[in-house]
Amino acid sequence: MYQCEIENKKLINRINRIQGQVNSVKTKLEKDMDCNDNHSDPYEVIRQLTAIKGAVNGMITSYIEHFAKGHLVKEIRESKDELSAMDSMDELVNIMKSYSK
Repeated sequence: MYQCEIENKKLINRINRIQGQVNSVKTKLEKDMDCNDNHSDPYEVIRQLTAIKGAVNGMITSYIEHFAKGHLVKEIRESKDELSAMDSMDELVNIMKSYSK
């Protein structure tokens, strides 16, 4: 049985970690406002941004899975007709297509 509450907690924990990464980049940029100062590692922000991008992509994938298992299945089961169920599925497929671009 799918446990929506547990999955939501995992997603919230994940977004909190991403928020921490973003705050770390912001702090680093704020400290480096004077571009004439020597930087300890000029590529650190690029590495951190790349990590954030990977974390966000993973979050999107996890959320799509959460939605499909926890909500879409219920919507399809409760739909009155096949057309309504297909509309719900088509909407998810369209979102996935736009995400993969």
